[in-house]
Amino acid sequence: MIKKLILSIACGCVIGCAVAQESTNTVKGEQATSALSTSPIELNTKAVKFVPYGFIRNDFYYDSRENFETASGLFYIIPKDENLNAFGEDLNDISSSRFLSIAARLGLKVYAQQPILGAQMMAQLETDFAGFNGSTTMFRIRQAFARMSWNKFDLTAGQTWHPMFGDVVPEIQSLATGSPFQPFNRSPQLRVDWKPSNLRLYVAGLYQLQYTSWGPNGGSTEYQTNSKVPEVYFGLDWKYKGWIVGAGADFLRIRPRVKVEQYAKTDSAYTHSVDEALNSFSLCAFMQFTTPDKKFSVKAKTIYGENLSHLLLLSGYGVSNVLPDGSYEYTNIKNSTSWLNLVYGDKWQVGFFAGYMKNLGSDEKLYSPNTTYIFGYNNLDYVYRLSPMVCYNIKRWSLGVEYEMTAAGYGTLNLETGRVENTHQVNNHRVVGVMMFHF
Repeated sequence: MIKKLILSIACGCVIGCAVAQESTNTVKGEQATSALSTSPIELNTKAVKFVPYGFIRNDFYYDSRENFETASGLFYIIPKDENLNAFGEDLNDISSSRFLSIAARLGLKVYAQQPILGAQMMAQLETDFAGFNGSTTMFRIRQAFARMSWNKFDLTAGQTWHPMFGDVVPEIQSLATGSPFQPFNRSPQLRVDWKPSNLRLYVAGLYQLQYTSWGPNGGSTEYQTNSKVPEVYFGLDWKYKGWIVGAGADFLRIRPRVKVEQYAKTDSAYTHSVDEALNSFSLCAFMQFTTPDKKFSVKAKTIYGENLSHLLLLSGYGVSNVLPDGSYEYTNIKNSTSWLNLVYGDKWQVGFFAGYMKNLGSDEKLYSPNTTYIFGYNNLDYVYRLSPMVCYNIKRWSLGVEYEMTAAGYGTLNLETGRVENTHQVNNHRVVGVMMFHF
């Protein structure tokens, strides 16, 4: 009894000390690819083993213009379009800089010491302070799931990374982890993996929570919830020595509205239900190669997407027709997104990231620019980014500097095709400095 009490107090102290330091995320934390992120602390009982982990992170960034971003600017997405006044002055052409210490994380992995139903059992709880309630950061859950592992099967239930985020993720300094070219999403899900030899096939049913589709009421979980159908992802990958090669397909159904207000002949308003829905299909493919000494890696991913705004990709949909009862018909706005990442070194690391997104338009004519629902802007034609970085790793410390040149092509939305024409380009130059302590 005394031994268990001492163990509980020790575990609480470890967690409490780490929580007091604040949080968000970085790609080294997402992947835990470095030995720097391995915790030396393991608390054991006869029933379970506790392994806490996390990091403290400090960020400095400089931008040459205003941007579309979140998390106090740490999660950078794209530069904003020109905002010209009467004198032709671009009001968004304003540089800025900031130093923040909100990006810290605390996680706990729990391993059952004995099999349960013939399966190895583990659970993971991960938190940070990246939630926002107006003017301050807020404690939130990042991951909370349990996993049962048999010889060739895994069953995962709870909130964790979307399968399209995957195992192939850019290794960069920016907190955005390659967004808006790399999918970024954690969602509640039920996932089954089948792993015969080096091949893995998996299927997941997901519901939205923190990362949501866009619609008439902005970003909201209600569009997918009202559809009564989970998002479904099918994937397969092949792993052999230093290679990972795979592909996946995603299906999403949403109901943007379930009721609408109309006016009768007497000009009196009444509300009635409507049966609206939109089905979206997306495909992705990816690869990674790492040399045996782990000093060099090359990674790439490409996506053909429809309405992937919940993955923080510059995608969405629009109204294509208004029916007599006031209900809408919808059409997907498609895009193509790809990225490439090269990294060399261990103690000293150098890397390069390149990403490109292109608006591919819609299958049907759009009704109005005011009834398009996109994560980003409906007059965005393309985005590309070129980003070199250098990082120095020593024991549990990591110091990195990264430069990002992001260009965005804005123009005029063509309602007939859903494409953007007569584009002009705006550029943002961002410099990021990162210091991290891993535990």
